[in-house]
Amino acid sequence: MIRILIAIPLLLLALFHCNAQPDTSRIDSIVQKSAATDAFEGTVLVADKGNILYQESFGFTDSDSRTPVTNSSHFQIASVTKLFTAITIMQLIEEGQFQLTDNLETLLPELDIPKSKKITVHHLLLHISGLPNENDAIYRQSKTPEAFVSETLTQKGSRFGSFNYANIDYVLLGLLIEKYDKKSWDESIKNRILNPLQMENSGFLKKDSYPEDFAYPFSYDAKDTRVQDPLFFIENFYAAGCMYATAEDLLKLDQGMYGNQLLSVKSKELMYTSYPEYNYSGYSVWTYNYPFSESQPRIMERRGGILGANSVLIRMLDTNKTIIILSNNNKFNPDSFGNKESLKEALMIEVAKE
Repeated sequence: MIRILIAIPLLLLALFHCNAQPDTSRIDSIVQKSAATDAFEGTVLVADKGNILYQESFGFTDSDSRTPVTNSSHFQIASVTKLFTAITIMQLIEEGQFQLTDNLETLLPELDIPKSKKITVHHLLLHISGLPNENDAIYRQSKTPEAFVSETLTQKGSRFGSFNYANIDYVLLGLLIEKYDKKSWDESIKNRILNPLQMENSGFLKKDSYPEDFAYPFSYDAKDTRVQDPLFFIENFYAAGCMYATAEDLLKLDQGMYGNQLLSVKSKELMYTSYPEYNYSGYSVWTYNYPFSESQPRIMERRGGILGANSVLIRMLDTNKTIIILSNNNKFNPDSFGNKESLKEALMIEVAKE
């Protein structure tokens, strides 16, 4: 009898810990400190099993610092766009349109791509194609995806099979989607992801065409002056980085990836497979056990950054906890790793507590 009486409280304690929610007062303290000392501008959202526990916004959307950022502001999400592209590629693979092992010579023979016999869909998804990075000048004029590819191929590439984070990989994946889904890339993203998940506040940016309540990106110059980023031809990023979203819409994407609405379990396992030799990259995401928290949660992370537009989606896969940070200035670094004082790392450590 004594053993039973002891076991029941221990069981209740274990259940309590499994269902424990993050401390919102501690979260708020971390975020407020970043806004006060690091000039953070943007929106921070923390959710537990899809339920928003914390969401606050800071800073301004305009040059005059008159219009505040709100929880419903639209942000340029940069390379988070690649996650949408990768999901759609995996859907087409599920439908039998092509395979991960198919090469570019077979799939896109109309394009003159070096080593097209070697480069497969798998290589593009992992950024190990060896294809080059584009020159920044490519964003000064409007370019079609095909022109982006041909002009970028004039640059020097890297060794085939080595990790090189290049936008051309995902531009080519966008062209694959167009060819095999028989729709424009953006229509495929709408039909396959945005509409099913009711992501009504997400879309595609074009120069001089921005949504209402848009958090224009800013960068701090050498004199620590906040200066609006140039409004270049953002649409040239195409399937690699031209989308915008709100934090709540990205939460819908996060939750949509837990069931089978977007992808099968098998496809998600392939997508999340981590390759340590390629910076722990998976297909458009980074998957790893976070080493700076005692619980070492399994993380699936997607970052994005173009000048002052910096964002990150952090998914704690085993506990269904979510951190979304959307920023419109370059004071926030989505690529921080191991800096426990940074906004991203401090939140990860706090939210991962059991």
